[in-house]
Amino acid sequence: YSPIGHLSFPTESRHQMHTRNLAPSSFSQTADLPTGMHEEATALSAEEFTEHFAAPDGPIRLDSWTATPTDGDRLDCRATIVVDDRDHAVQARATGQLGALTSMLYDVGAGVEIHRLHQRRDGDSYVTLLLCGNDDDEWWAMGSGTNGDEANRNALIAGANRLPR
Repeated sequence: YSPIGHLSFPTESRHQMHTRNLAPSSFSQTADLPTGMHEEATALSAEEFTEHFAAPDGPIRLDSWTATPTDGDRLDCRATIVVDDRDHAVQARATGQLGALTSMLYDVGAGVEIHRLHQRRDGDSYVTLLLCGNDDDEWWAMGSGTNGDEANRNALIAGANRLPR
């Protein structure tokens, strides 16, 4: 049994996170999942898998996002991150969107590091699986989107929502 083919994953809209269905071929079996995540996923139903790894109902969401190229290879990124129903307007300059969002999450008290990143494309969708961590803790998170950057952002927000508290 594989819960992967029947999941909904979070994606970002301009104003809120929402879920959408992911085509079943992205991860056709739990064996397609990275080591560590595979072990956690085998005992979960499709709904449990989504709740566990995508954390769609967590206290943190990305409400808005812009990224503008600047000098060199860097981006100026601005976002509204909502934490426990409180808006935080944040900005960061980094060499990529994940670097900027990581900095922003630290700024709002939800510091998450990325230890591993796995991404797959399925038609018009992308799925990102992140092994996140801080201090001595590690946990898996996932997100999806219409492009790789959106999937990465959604996975990192899911990682922040799974942050041990």
